[in-house]
Amino acid sequence: MWLIFAALSGLVLLTRELTLLDPSSFLRQRYLAIPWLMVLHGVPGALALTLGAFQFSDSLRKRYLALHRAMGYVYIVSAAISAPVAVMVAYRLPIPSLLFASIIQACGWLVTTATALYCVRLGNIAQHREWMMRSYPFAAVFVLVRAILAIPAIGRMGVEAIIPTVWSVIALAGIVPSFVIAWQKLPRRRRA
Repeated sequence: MWLIFAALSGLVLLTRELTLLDPSSFLRQRYLAIPWLMVLHGVPGALALTLGAFQFSDSLRKRYLALHRAMGYVYIVSAAISAPVAVMVAYRLPIPSLLFASIIQACGWLVTTATALYCVRLGNIAQHREWMMRSYPFAAVFVLVRAILAIPAIGRMGVEAIIPTVWSVIALAGIVPSFVIAWQKLPRRRRA
């Protein structure tokens, strides 16, 4: 799963995000009016996406607990900055229905991350882990939406594809983690 997500992240980086370096690119022109908002959203968001993936490593957590904690706090601060700024970015961009999607995604990300922090501060590590499993997919919406829109047949549909793709991925980010958590708690073998 992590290799697939890494491949999708690389695809998004190469096909979309690197175009920001080209002054004449569509994305660069689109974000020209809000460069500081994009930096305040993009840098912490990228940090959260990168560090969050490592937080799920059992060996990293067991061997380097202090590093795990430090990376966790950077993830929390990154989410606390990136999520609200994403709403400001969506407000300034020309697709009004994505503003509401951005609000839902930001709230989902902030609530799940804050709950994970609350659980770990209480010493409830099992609940903390479950809430982090609910938090990270809200960060991953960024990559998954752009990877889906990179599919030529979907990308050619323009705004008509963007809106349902964003809403669908946000819905999955809210549902799939609970399914995975419940699935992990199922008995491993059948009873006689």
